[in-house]
Amino acid sequence: MVADGRKALAGVRVVELGPYVALPLTGRLLASLGAEVIKVETNKVLDEMAFIPAWSRGAGQPDYQRGKKRITLDVRTPEGRDLLLDLIRVSDVFMTNFRRNILDRWGVDFPTINDVRPDVVIMWQTGLGGNGPYYTYKSYGILVQHMSGVSLMSGDEGEPPVAINTSYSDYHTGIFQPVAVIGALLRRQRTGRGAIMESSIFRSGAVTAGPAILDYQTDGRLPTRRGNQDASAAPHGVYRCLGEDRYCAIAVFTDAEWDAFCDALGNPEWTQDTKFTTAMGRLDNQDLLDGQVGKWTAQFTAEQVMERLQAAGVAASIVSQGNDLFSSEHLKARGFYRETPYYLAERGIPATQWERGDGIAWNSPARLSESPMEFGAYSNIGEDNRYVFGEVLGLPDTEIQRLAEAGVIY
Repeated sequence: MVADGRKALAGVRVVELGPYVALPLTGRLLASLGAEVIKVETNKVLDEMAFIPAWSRGAGQPDYQRGKKRITLDVRTPEGRDLLLDLIRVSDVFMTNFRRNILDRWGVDFPTINDVRPDVVIMWQTGLGGNGPYYTYKSYGILVQHMSGVSLMSGDEGEPPVAINTSYSDYHTGIFQPVAVIGALLRRQRTGRGAIMESSIFRSGAVTAGPAILDYQTDGRLPTRRGNQDASAAPHGVYRCLGEDRYCAIAVFTDAEWDAFCDALGNPEWTQDTKFTTAMGRLDNQDLLDGQVGKWTAQFTAEQVMERLQAAGVAASIVSQGNDLFSSEHLKARGFYRETPYYLAERGIPATQWERGDGIAWNSPARLSESPMEFGAYSNIGEDNRYVFGEVLGLPDTEIQRLAEAGVIY
């Protein structure tokens, strides 16, 4: 691990074995910092994210797999298993989100890995944890929202809990894990000792429910669903505007902000109603207030509402759709998007025959002055086989060809 002014993790090699979001996001961030991340895939057990239509057309592949060396290896064969261990032997970090029973069945259990590379840093990502009553349960990100209590705070009053329609806690896990890996590498620099770390998506979700847990401990209160309303701000919500499915979010916390809000609206008569002239009155009459605000916003586009209120010093923003983010001049000015190829994944067709397209992917949101987060090149599945097996492991071309013909390498 060498900070050379350009790549914070230069010289670090990471082996990534696992699908979906959190683990690939961890690898993407480590690769952005300069690590050589080798993603191990197989045409028999490909990352399922490649086959979800929206993701397979560029939205997911380059975002989570870019910057990595991508190889195809059937680790369930004896020779494939040995090649994986050979790769770990010359690497610093091994990351996986496969369950222990699967790793044991493949012969790449943690004791075996430690025998191969005693000072290796192992990051084992789990759904609910590697021990405890639930450790054998299978889980997905949306289910974890319910288990961790996040959904209990989402939704409208009197309605059932609502889950965000994505793997909410996977993204937190994908941020926590690189920090742990870097910490373990720094520790190894000082002590020469490796580490086995277990990360759980469940715990990442529970962290985000922290204030609700604290509220229960101190006051015995359980979280309530209040839609977009807030316990200390009114108006506070998203309000319909002109156009199809267009909204603007507005938040007013102080009396000064309320006065500015009223001025921006032209001080209509309803703003002088005694129900709204005090902060407590606005909080006690939020439904009535939301109705009045919604009547005003419905006359304008979301952008017009946002710009008028922001000019008055009131917090407001459009509720962005995909096209808003795509065309955002602010994100473009910040260099958030970069052009990238992608490959249209199709089941039953070798990755080498997938149709190539051109799109955009996000650049790493963090900026470091001396160790920039690099965008990195994007490889198709198996595109780096010859480099990894030939240059990293030193196999001759004839041996690589033999392994490919035997179905060990694809």
